[in-house]
Amino acid sequence: MYLGIRDIRTAKGRFALIGSAVGLITLLLVMLTGLTGGLGAQNTSALSALKADRFVFGAGTSQTEDGKTPQAEVSFTASGITREQAETWRGTDGVEQATPIGITQTRVEGDSAATAAIFGVPDGSDLPHRAAGEALQGTAQIRSGTVVVSRTAASDLGVGVGDRVTVGGQKLEVAGVLPDEWYSHSPVIWTDTGAWQSLAHASGAGEQTPVGTVLAVRGTLDDAAWTAAEHRTDTVTATTRGSFQGLASYSSERGSLLTMQGFLYGISALVTISFLTVWTIQRTRDIAVLRALGAAGSYLVRDAVGQAAVILAVGVAAGTLAATGLGALAARGVPFTLDAATTLVPAAGIWVLGILGSLIAVRRVATVDPMIALGGN
Repeated sequence: MYLGIRDIRTAKGRFALIGSAVGLITLLLVMLTGLTGGLGAQNTSALSALKADRFVFGAGTSQTEDGKTPQAEVSFTASGITREQAETWRGTDGVEQATPIGITQTRVEGDSAATAAIFGVPDGSDLPHRAAGEALQGTAQIRSGTVVVSRTAASDLGVGVGDRVTVGGQKLEVAGVLPDEWYSHSPVIWTDTGAWQSLAHASGAGEQTPVGTVLAVRGTLDDAAWTAAEHRTDTVTATTRGSFQGLASYSSERGSLLTMQGFLYGISALVTISFLTVWTIQRTRDIAVLRALGAAGSYLVRDAVGQAAVILAVGVAAGTLAATGLGALAARGVPFTLDAATTLVPAAGIWVLGILGSLIAVRRVATVDPMIALGGN
């Protein structure tokens, strides 16, 4: 490392330039990773907070043009659960709890109007409390004719406990305010199943009455038992993370952001390779002198890679610190996740890719001909 450190000291401007480039790429990548996490959470946090072992999706009561019932699929848009399916799941061995949740997005009016995600659950369900925690105001208990709103929804609508809101033409009383949970970029408002059925125009008779969009199931079933229950009820199940694919916007949004992250990782490696390749070519005669004096090729390679590691570490650290500060500010106004996964992981990724790139760039060091030091070609 002696030679590498000496080069850094004698060519501060050159190494500051590459360090700055690495720092800027790190800044962009950490910010983009935090934004990806924040947007993902604003799409799915309500589903994650339900702490379900599996979500159950059904085909509902709709029929195809030829009169057949469509196949159930993992889709919050197309899914529907009937009373019969819910009762069958509740009676399945190993199922501890199977709660129907009706989900729809609509315009809600209070002192002002806003779009919200309506989650309809049975009267007396503890699901809102389990998902969002203790009520900030009022109660988390769901009763007929009431809603429990998230903090953001309460602020957007300008309402509090005891006020009334209009949801799809229904006048409902605000019974409580809970910490924020989000579904498809909309704050969640909890209400009872009856209000959801009216809002979603969910009609049916007897056992075929729609009681929700999905079932949130908690239990100790093995894979074979889950599959058997699916066949018995004409439903499909998905883990919490797997259920995210049932959100229309989630896959495309996340895919686009992850693609941009991939490009930035690739760019960081290319920047490192380009700089070190040019630097190695410029040092060819100096390296030849060292080879002529007996320096081993492996020693020179280790020295060059060590030099790259120092430059990358400084650039990555500076970029990460800047991104952490900017991310903390951004989180006040946009969905942004700031934690170890969104800061340290991308920083480590850039450093590792940079090191791998440096191994490609400095391979010339081991093959420099010592005769160049004597004026040979």
